[in-house]
Amino acid sequence: MQTVTVDIGGSKALFEMHFDGRTEQYKIPTGEHFNIDSLNQQLQELESDYGFKDYRLAIALPGLVQDNQLLSSKSLIGLNGLSKSDIKTQAQTVLIVNDIDAGMQAVTDSKHDCELLVMCGTGIGMAISINGKLFTGANGLAGELGHCRVMTESGEFSLEQLASGGSIQTREIKSQADLFRAGSYLGMGMAWAVNLFNPNRIWLAGGMMNNADYYRGCISALNEMALTAPLSQAKVARVDDMETIVCRGLKVMLDRSGN
Repeated sequence: MQTVTVDIGGSKALFEMHFDGRTEQYKIPTGEHFNIDSLNQQLQELESDYGFKDYRLAIALPGLVQDNQLLSSKSLIGLNGLSKSDIKTQAQTVLIVNDIDAGMQAVTDSKHDCELLVMCGTGIGMAISINGKLFTGANGLAGELGHCRVMTESGEFSLEQLASGGSIQTREIKSQADLFRAGSYLGMGMAWAVNLFNPNRIWLAGGMMNNADYYRGCISALNEMALTAPLSQAKVARVDDMETIVCRGLKVMLDRSGN
């Protein structure tokens, strides 16, 4: 069956179409003015261009997603409140999920007791997998690492305020030392997660992980602040093909849904 997976981020959206044994993709800009009407227009144009009908559609978004609805997203304000009923589509199946939860589906392995996927792009988030199954918590909102608070010499801030790509861009952080320091704040948060979950693997993804100074700061703080015993059992690795990890995970979710 034809499937469409859409990874909508704060600055761009990646569309992947799977049909006739091949995959095609394209990108569009998003930003603060991208809204529900914008999304519907893109989907309607896609359906017209490719002749899609009765297909399966999965959409991933940054922010708090619960029961196929985007409750809140700082980077996609125009999509806040988006639910399945808002999407005007000819798809027979529609999924709306958190982007990092989707990304975890692309890398998790059931042979491992626990895996963490930490993503730092415009925002910061974390997905947790237990024995190959996504752990979402009581209300489906587990893993909001970016909202953890840190006390600094300048006051108390969230990890997103200190270390996210969006914050770094807004504050125009460019020096090697400042990028290293920003990465070290995320590494501190990862150390908390290691101490709590004792993971087998930690996957790192998102645009900021491609910045050498930020990445060094992240790994340095992780090694310094995590307990030695749990960290010694964890393999830390950047995700291959970061750009498509969310769409690949969405495809897995659609295939598992059986619809």
